[in-house]
Amino acid sequence: MPRYESPYDPSSTPRDLEHVIYEKKDHVAYVTINRPHVRNALHTYAYQELRSCWRDIALDPDVYVGIVTGTGDAFCAGRDVKFLAEYQARGERTPHEDPNSPLFHWGGGGQPQDVELEKPLICALNGFAVGVGLNLALQCQLRVMADDAWIGDQHTNVGRLGAPHEMYLALPRTAAAYLTLCNGRLSAADCLRQGIVNEVVPKDEVVGAAERLAEMICRSSPLAVQGAIRLYRLTAEFPAALKSYARHLDQQIAETDDGAEGARAFTEKRKPVWTLR
Repeated sequence: MPRYESPYDPSSTPRDLEHVIYEKKDHVAYVTINRPHVRNALHTYAYQELRSCWRDIALDPDVYVGIVTGTGDAFCAGRDVKFLAEYQARGERTPHEDPNSPLFHWGGGGQPQDVELEKPLICALNGFAVGVGLNLALQCQLRVMADDAWIGDQHTNVGRLGAPHEMYLALPRTAAAYLTLCNGRLSAADCLRQGIVNEVVPKDEVVGAAERLAEMICRSSPLAVQGAIRLYRLTAEFPAALKSYARHLDQQIAETDDGAEGARAFTEKRKPVWTLR
């Protein structure tokens, strides 16, 4: 069953975060991505704050379930490509991609799987989710979606790979291929029809719908729920060799001319010119 590294210290709860709002109430932790000026796109420092939230949820015995959402009109627009482009323009890697940086983590270390979180998460998709934002949504066991929201991948559109292997495990295979290979979008209605989300509601009701699911979870045995989450994770876990290879392949692609071109084109608001180099 769940193991804690040490007795939980309430004073360790993340406070005064810059990019994430973190609150706890009635056995529920609320994680709200708070970068509306960039549609909640994630950079190194937002990843680090998310990681601190996942760790707190994992360690606090009074938290049974988490709700994840975003501020403004987006859930998460993926990686902050402009932040990435600034580093690439200097010929540098971002801190979480640089093995010599203390902030080096796979995927920024900002996903729930990075701390092997064994408590349920409910994603309240208040708006669109793209790239790593979609990856985050798919790591939540339950999902409620605003009726005007949509999901997409877009990694290959900016010369990156992302985590297609994870989408292939979490989504219907044709949906995963459509999002990854065609850079397609799936509407809320598409997602409900394909079983990707549990419920579609008006935008202003999305957190309330997630709270109703959280209340249902909180009525169950916390240990039994956490045991189920552990079994879900072990069942879906892909081999370590695949994860290592995915990281290696994505870094290879990132270091090509096309890897830099994708971020440049996005920043300059033009179509990328692929050279296959």
